[in-house]
Formats: sequence, C-alpha cells, structure tokens
Amino acid sequence: MNRQTLTLLVLAALVSGAGLVQSQASVDAPRYDVEVVIFKNVQVPKSREFVLPVSSPVKDKKMLVLSSASSIKAAKKLGYEIIPGKQYRLTDVAKKLVDSSRYELLLHTAWRQPGVDQKQALPVWIRGGRIYGNEYTSIDSQIEFLESMPKADRKKADGTAYEFDEQTLETIELQLLEQQSSQRPQRLYELEGKIRIGLSRYLHAYTDLVLRRPRLSIDPETTNSAQQRTLAAYSADTLILNNHSLKERRRMRSKNLHYLDSPEFALLILITPYKVPEVFEEAPLETEVTTDE
Repeated sequence: MNRQTLTLLVLAALVSGAGLVQSQASVDAPRYDVEVVIFKNVQVPKSREFVLPVSSPVKDKKMLVLSSASSIKAAKKLGYEIIPGKQYRLTDVAKKLVDSSRYELLLHTAWRQPGVDQKQALPVWIRGGRIYGNEYTSIDSQIEFLESMPKADRKKADGTAYEFDEQTLETIELQLLEQQSSQRPQRLYELEGKIRIGLSRYLHAYTDLVLRRPRLSIDPETTNSAQQRTLAAYSADTLILNNHSLKERRRMRSKNLHYLDSPEFALLILITPYKVPEVFEEAPLETEVTTDE
C-alpha cells in the first residue's frame, strides 16, 4: 500500500467518524412538539378601552413562516418541521372553542423543533383569522408618519396625543392621501406575529402577536382637533385597523397547558418532549464466494 492510498483511507475514516459524531449529537439533542391554539373574545366588554397605537411585529431575517412552503423546507434543515393535524393533542379543546358562542378560533397549529437557546431558536411566524381587503388600512402607517416627523414639528400634549401646527398638519394630510392613491392590494390578517420557543435552564415562550380590529370611530375624549383632522383625511375611503398586542415572555413547563391572554384574545400553548425514534440498521449478510480451481 503506497503513501497516497494510506492518506486517502485516513481521510475517509476521519470524515466517516465526524459524520457519526454529528448524527449521534443530533439524536441526543432535546426536541419538543409545540402546539398552539389562539382564539379571540367575541363578547368584548361594553366599556370601550382606549387603545394606544402599537406597531405590528417585525419579521426577523431568519424565521419559520408557516404559510410559506420554501420557508418550511429551509427550516427543516435546522430541525424544524410541521406536525400533521392527526397528531394534535388539543383537538378537543379547539372543538369546544369552535362550538362556543363566547369565543372564535383564530388558529390551531403545531410544529416540532430542537431545544436551543433563545438567540439560536427560530421564531415561528403565524397568521390566522379573517383577511382584510383594501378598504382597510393598518395603524402602522400612522405610527410611521408620527415617528418620521421632526421633533421640532410635534409636541406631546399628554401621554397619548400630539399637537401639530397648521403647516405640518397639511403636509401630513397630503402624504396620507398620496399613500392611499398609490396603495397596492394588500392582505392584512386579523391575527399575525411570531412565537419563539427557547431553552436555557428552562423552557421559555416569547410571543409578539397582534389582533387587528377595525376602529370605527374616533374618541373625542382622547383625541385633539389636529388628530381628528388628520384621521378624517386618512380614513375617508378606508377603515383603520388597531393592533391589540399580546407581547409576553413566559416560563414554560413541558407537558403543562399554559394560558396567555390580553383583553381581546388569548393563546393556549402546550410543549411536549419528543423522543426521536431509534433507527436500527440491519447488518449486511455475509456471503461466501467460491471459485473453481
């Protein structure tokens, strides 16, 4: 055996050994099934609560988008996969919500993922509920305009409202109307946002979700005249969707059903350890080869 052949054999052994180590580490890593049920309150309280403007959640560069086939395929390489409906554990709970007159089911989904640190865990982007058409617009546009205004041109009157001079107000109105005229067809989901499950010493769930609901009127007690003018110009042909937020970090116990809620909607989450099935490979059959002398 020459030196070149020996070198190739050593390299092949090293590569094979590295592959075995990586495969074994993948098998030994903790994995979890995450099942989520999200529903909204149909019978909201009669006393209307003033909703502070909240932006929609921002998408991360790397995430698992449940409505995207390409995203699901890419996430599978990192150990994330979609769980089929027949394996759901909360089917009976979801059915009770569907049959209830007090609640409306927005989403029931589940996925499998590795137990990794929060910084390494992929956020899962979810959507649910009804889809709003072009007759609606998100409050995000208003927030963007307010945040883009120079501080010298705006003055905070109290904890919720802004006062503008006439010139600034006219500029805002023109910008809003121009945006309306150039608006492309959009798909605003009633429920949208992200959930991230991370494992350090304990499991934690990080939620950043919004439920969008139409704001059909302006509250005169919490809105000054400048705001009313701007909103009137902006909502002449559209209805504004307020974002009701559910942004929370919660420690999780596996196999326990957890409940997170806001005044408008709620979330049930169940995290269950998943044991990777062992794969046994059959040893190759030994065959005896004979030759005729």
